[in-house]
Amino acid sequence: MMASRIRTLTCGVGAGCALALLASASLWVSPNPSDVAGTALSAHPSQIRLACPAGIVDPFDTSNVAAATAWTSTSATPVSPAPTLVTGEAGVIPSALSIAGQGGGELAGLSAVGCAAPRTSQWIATGATTSGADIVLLLSNPGPTASVVSVDGFGASGRLNTAPRQVTVPAGSTASVLLAGWFPDESALAVHVQADGGGVAAWAQASLMNGEIPQGTTLASASVPAPSHTILGIDPRGTSLLRLVSPSGDARVRVWVADSSGVHPLPGGEATVAEGTTLDMPLDGASNDSTPIALLVTADQDVVAHATTITLGAPWAERASAWIMRANATPTTSLTEAAIPGRKQLQDAATSVLSSAPIRDTSLATESGVTAVRAHLLLYVPAQATGSMPQPQGPAPQSGTPTQAPTPDIWSSPSPTQPQSDPAQDPQSSGTSSSTPGAVAVRVGERTVYVAPGIPTLVEAPDAAGRILAQSPIHAAIVVSADTAVGTMSTTWNVGTEGISAVTGDIRLTN
Repeated sequence: MMASRIRTLTCGVGAGCALALLASASLWVSPNPSDVAGTALSAHPSQIRLACPAGIVDPFDTSNVAAATAWTSTSATPVSPAPTLVTGEAGVIPSALSIAGQGGGELAGLSAVGCAAPRTSQWIATGATTSGADIVLLLSNPGPTASVVSVDGFGASGRLNTAPRQVTVPAGSTASVLLAGWFPDESALAVHVQADGGGVAAWAQASLMNGEIPQGTTLASASVPAPSHTILGIDPRGTSLLRLVSPSGDARVRVWVADSSGVHPLPGGEATVAEGTTLDMPLDGASNDSTPIALLVTADQDVVAHATTITLGAPWAERASAWIMRANATPTTSLTEAAIPGRKQLQDAATSVLSSAPIRDTSLATESGVTAVRAHLLLYVPAQATGSMPQPQGPAPQSGTPTQAPTPDIWSSPSPTQPQSDPAQDPQSSGTSSSTPGAVAVRVGERTVYVAPGIPTLVEAPDAAGRILAQSPIHAAIVVSADTAVGTMSTTWNVGTEGISAVTGDIRLTN
């Protein structure tokens, strides 16, 4: 027993001596840091599995699906029907795009959304569950185990449920949920999707009928809250709404517009969004441009921001009404390099889905099909000025009360006025010159485009699939538009891989 105590005491003294030695040695270290030579390091996932939406879903029978067509960076040609999963190879992060739509019928519309990596927390802020409106929440689990998904709903008056609604998504499968059953009669809906395990990928399909007249169908990708967002591809000649949600505190929000004149405040683009509520901000009068613009959203709290645009289509059966086309836009992520599809691949994919038979016919026979498809690339370089935008003067606006005209309810049978032309058919910018201050050289396929800061630049997509390479971080989106018997449809895909941010940089060690 005595020997044991001695051994313990000796060990304790030894530890104490070691600590004393380290303490005294620390006095010999120079107070000035020094650079330590090292080698370049690289970190990337060895395998990524992306989930893809299956296509357009019949809200009255979710097993009835119009299959999407996909482009992936791992395939030379479009894949139809779109795969459920896309797996990276040799440590390369894949990129994939699903094009879904209907050229006619009750669910007419065109959508381009990215296949996405699973997340454990994400938000979708679009659509309504009022009369005539439908939202289908699509949940895809690319992982090897089942995931329990909890969904919370939020509206203009706050949280819509006292306890999360739950659904289990089995491994390697997709679940479709009609949100009207959980959150009925809500005109400004947002949902927070949380999942256990490896997470899920989420999208929402929003559609509207005005009696027997289709009012457009669009797919929206999920996103995550942040204090600033850049949203590309807003058609300034349509009727648009920006839906905002503040998950974790009252947020004072400011919205800016980037168009051919540069960056300027959105008229009436200041509001305070109360915690846990949604706010629809109208974008009418945002710009006089005819080509797609960008929105810049800044806030003093993390916010969610999604935009929806409606445009008028062809007349409905020679009556004083018209089809409505609907498009959704979500925040982009910055990039310096990314894979993009070619114009021919995009045209083939859009033609394939729009030429398929409608899964829900209208009351009157309507033709399905497409006569022309156009594909463009929208490039945006953040302006240095956006980091120091002038602060609004005076008190913050009251919650839910933007200072411009009353908000049009584009989710409640809008009234058609004058038909709008397709912005992608107007003359396009070919970029600026290398001598423009701050211009960024962007390599698009086999050509170089110089993009001026703060001015969205729309150019034709390259003929074949390739890569975007930029000198400094940019934002990029593919804009696809198609002429159909029911009107011109348009959609925007944010270039990159949703749910993944790839970053490279130098590591400096200071000792």
